[in-house]
Amino acid sequence: MKKFAVIGLGNFGLNIAKSLVENNCEVLGIDTDRNTVEKAKGFLTHAITGNPASRTVLDSVGINEYDAVILSIGQAMVSSILIALYLKETGAKKIIARAISDDHEKILAKLGVDTVIFPEKDMAARIGKMLSMNNAVDYLPLTEEYSIMEVVPPASFIGKNLRELSIGARYRCQILGIKNIPDDQVTEDNPQKTIIAPSADETILQGNILIVLGKTKSIERMERLG
Repeated sequence: MKKFAVIGLGNFGLNIAKSLVENNCEVLGIDTDRNTVEKAKGFLTHAITGNPASRTVLDSVGINEYDAVILSIGQAMVSSILIALYLKETGAKKIIARAISDDHEKILAKLGVDTVIFPEKDMAARIGKMLSMNNAVDYLPLTEEYSIMEVVPPASFIGKNLRELSIGARYRCQILGIKNIPDDQVTEDNPQKTIIAPSADETILQGNILIVLGKTKSIERMERLG
């Protein structure tokens, strides 16, 4: 079982902690607010009240024994930077930290934080990209060039199978999956079905959603066909 420590149990940290527990991980939560910690004790493996900007607190919980530490201090940028420094000095195996500004992001990276998350910035970029495209349903950037997108198939795709469409050769994209209906139309009586790694004989039907991997520009070119 993997072990994680979440420092800062605000909305962001608490939701990450819950997700980790739901995925069968052991989670330690640390926060300075006693009421927040008491609420978290109901679902976390361990939760303690303490000041994580203290070497003593970090040493007392054996922070270097955890697979990763998620640093999710809200608006307290100075505390976040100090804790990141202490985590590096105490030998934390992996540090994932939330940034609240561009400068904060740069400082955390300079300190050697393994992964810096900027939720507001990342989500804004994701939504902006998705809204700017004609038929994109969802968008997940992988690198600066590549992404995974859920797109409504162009009208010219309907009724044809993947072999006929030759999407890989024509657009240099790969179809990872096909959803039978959009997420907003899913009900108990009309459940979502997703075909993962569809065969070349799979036919694209009206109402399908394609899960596509490829260069973002290539996917955009494909979804603009109409």
